Amino acid sequence: MSKNKIVVRSAKERRFAQIPVDMIEVINSRYRDEERFQETVKSIAELGLYKPIRVNEHRLKKTGKYDLVCGQGRLEAYRQLDMTHIEAEIVDVDEGHALKEGLAENLTRAKKSTIDFARRILGMYERGMSYSELARITQKSNVTIRDYIALMQKGETRLIQGIEQGTFSISFAMQVIESTDSDIQHFLMTEFENGNITARDLGCLTKVLNERAAKGLSNVEMTTTKLKSIIKEKTKQHKNFLAESKIKQNDILRLLECLKILQEDESFVKMTEGLKDLSKPELKGQYEI
Repeated sequence: MSKNKIVVRSAKERRFAQIPVDMIEVINSRYRDEERFQETVKSIAELGLYKPIRVNEHRLKKTGKYDLVCGQGRLEAYRQLDMTHIEAEIVDVDEGHALKEGLAENLTRAKKSTIDFARRILGMYERGMSYSELARITQKSNVTIRDYIALMQKGETRLIQGIEQGTFSISFAMQVIESTDSDIQHFLMTEFENGNITARDLGCLTKVLNERAAKGLSNVEMTTTKLKSIIKEKTKQHKNFLAESKIKQNDILRLLECLKILQEDESFVKMTEGLKDLSKPELKGQYEI
């Protein structure tokens, strides 16, 4: 069996049994959404188990326990309800495969564009799954997968919590982590929360802040007013530079035109034939003559 391939089993190959809950061990505990968990508890209490959990018997003889593959929320709900046995599908696979299988199933149930989804993506990546494998499972692009992983690896705790609480969107967070400087990240988050900037402002603001940090300038006491003043001054300088460049370009074009007229003038050409130090200027690119 391939270590990376998730196998789909036919109905005949699948085994189910009632397993004592105290014989099931959660090997890789995942983040739990408390509100969703309480809904699961209520559903099981009122309607029963809608889907069996999955356990791995690979280490049963050695440990006396089944390893949970997927269904942590349902298992914990049974324990909270003091239920002794739970219906489970039993598989026998190596630990690495069981882990990836469990992560993949949990991932497909996670709501897309949420921090829980990003957290699970990172977990699978850290367990050895490639960008292309994750993209195939999630039906997202390799670039999106890289963005989710970068968000979890580079994002400040405050940023992650803000996404979980609905203060920041995933798209906003993706732009914030373009700066690895924590001071800059916190500044952008604070100003966004205070309504001083919008998501559309981030690209320009982040660029200016990163440039300042690269020059050794502190952004700790930066304010939106100061930053907008800096951007306004930079914009003014850029416009002045473009205006000066246009003037110089026009001067060069006029000079080239004069040189062309002189080179076509027979009297001028004869007059300069004896001058050894007078060489023809060599221009390249769009000004080549």
